Amino acid sequence: MRLESLAVHAGTHPDPTTGAIAPPLHLSTTFQHGPAGERVSDFEYAREGNPNVSQLEAALAALEHGAAALTFASGMAATDALLSALPDDSHVLIPHDVYHGVRVLGREFLARQGVTLEAVDVTDAAAVARAIKPNTRCIWIETQSNPQLQIADIAAIAQLARRAGALLAVDSTFATPCLQQPLTLGADVVMHSTTKYLGGHSDVVGGALVVGENTALRDQLTFLQNAIGSVAGPFDSFLALRGVKTLAFRPERKRRITSRSSSPVIGSMIGR
Repeated sequence: MRLESLAVHAGTHPDPTTGAIAPPLHLSTTFQHGPAGERVSDFEYAREGNPNVSQLEAALAALEHGAAALTFASGMAATDALLSALPDDSHVLIPHDVYHGVRVLGREFLARQGVTLEAVDVTDAAAVARAIKPNTRCIWIETQSNPQLQIADIAAIAQLARRAGALLAVDSTFATPCLQQPLTLGADVVMHSTTKYLGGHSDVVGGALVVGENTALRDQLTFLQNAIGSVAGPFDSFLALRGVKTLAFRPERKRRITSRSSSPVIGSMIGR
């Protein structure tokens, strides 16, 4: 199926009760239990799961060719969940041109659990190789980076990470699944700020992690997502999924607009 069609159909089916094509909005915080407290459906409590959240997660997993996706209240919440899942005393490589919130997260919070972030030129795979240490547990790259739009070789760095026994995490917010699918190039997890291209309308804040076949990582992130509670809400998920349906057309349209301008506008893409 072409990406344009997949973006429209992934994660959604006609509503079995009404036949509605647009997904209904489910605002309930609790769902029906059986007489002994057992689940009647797939859902029990909104922090643990919600139909709108599940639809968005299924769509993102399909677009990124991942095994599963987890959505969060923001891109930074997603980033924090992944980096907080690392063992204490882990060493993490990050780009020189990394989103500033990642630096703050490392300096103010991750350092307390002994997780050290070190900046490296990720546009140079040889520099990345030299910077890897015995306790390197994650290589975090942005490609295209924010804000300088630098490019990293995902496949080459994936090989380095695999040899080192480290995760490769790719912030693919700028590229979107339209331009790259990092999991198919060897990455372990992809992060998106769904606030940006995926949402597309400047009316929702959110984040997502899409994982490949690493079931242990998926289970750990699922536990953190629920335990910490930095989950996406149903209305935010509803809006983000609406944006996904037109995703395939917007990057090309933006390219045409900015190509006619001497100074492309990226101000709306800055936050997470």
